[in-house]
Amino acid sequence: MSGKWLLVIPALLWSLSGLAQALTVTDLAGRTVTLHAPAQRIILADSRMLLPMLLLHPGETPKNIVAWDDSLQTRAPDMGRYFTKLFPQLGAIRVFTNPYRSPFSMEQAAPLRPDLVVFDTGILAKLRSEGTLALLEKSGIPVIFIDFRHQPLRNAPASLRLLGAVTGQTQQAERFLQRWNQLLQRTRERVAAIPQDQWPGVVFENHAGMTGMQCCAVFGRESFGEFIPAAGGRNLMADKVPARGADISPELLIVARPDVWLLSGADWSQRGGTSQAVPLGYEASRATTLPRLQALMQRPTVSVLPVANSPRVMAIYHQFYDSPFNVIALEAMAKLFHPQAFADIDPQADLEALYRDYAGVPYHGLFFVQP
Repeated sequence: MSGKWLLVIPALLWSLSGLAQALTVTDLAGRTVTLHAPAQRIILADSRMLLPMLLLHPGETPKNIVAWDDSLQTRAPDMGRYFTKLFPQLGAIRVFTNPYRSPFSMEQAAPLRPDLVVFDTGILAKLRSEGTLALLEKSGIPVIFIDFRHQPLRNAPASLRLLGAVTGQTQQAERFLQRWNQLLQRTRERVAAIPQDQWPGVVFENHAGMTGMQCCAVFGRESFGEFIPAAGGRNLMADKVPARGADISPELLIVARPDVWLLSGADWSQRGGTSQAVPLGYEASRATTLPRLQALMQRPTVSVLPVANSPRVMAIYHQFYDSPFNVIALEAMAKLFHPQAFADIDPQADLEALYRDYAGVPYHGLFFVQP
């Protein structure tokens, strides 16, 4: 029997079992996909999708995940430790190498009998060029693409709705999205009332300090860059770098003269090398984050800018850029940009409420900090 049929048979036998019914959806890559839902054996290509899955099963171990990548070990270890303490069963989930760094292994996936694999849209071109997507489709294993990362304010609702549909948790998805939309619309309405000539010029540094004290990689128009105009700021790098961002020269920063400096930070201690990043996240506190923030603002390239010694500086948890809780980062930015217009808004309280009321877990850590 050929290797191809060895892959097809277990997938088909599993998908036809149980009480699942055929469901046809359109994913965030515009693909029409038919699967047997609710999916019972899911592979997540990024284990940081844990948070949206938790919103679909609040207060419980997220169901039906049979494998995921190593991002909770290498990119967000604090998140992995925190949720594994709450839900020890997560430690039994099979782990594979992140598919951005290594080809997705059909040989490892097929024996797990997945009835769904979830990727983010950023890896679509790689999966096509490697032939992986075609092989998954030929093997009868449904694949969907979601996007919390590249156009988060546009695509986060559709992504969570899609996950809700394929897991049979549409009601939980809509419950969270009702609150998400309330927070988003409140920010948008206030920003719309502020004349654009009062919007500050903003630079948002990406992965600040992750690999040392060099400067600077910045966000472009996508990802966190999308949040800047939504929060009432002028993204000074929007037309200077590609949409997904790039490294920039010190000279460009000096000419830009930003009014606000933002940095993304996280626990990157497992990425190799010595991280100097602001270690925001589930184990962070002001005591652990402020010294790093102050040191980063004293780098020669940054310290010569007037903003370096101003209060208009904030480090923001990097994983917000790929999370349904992204609307909290938007609130925090809007309040920094326009403190009077957002004086009564408390992003910290709103974040704690999302964990308590929608994820069903206690809040812990620190996710944005100012000097």
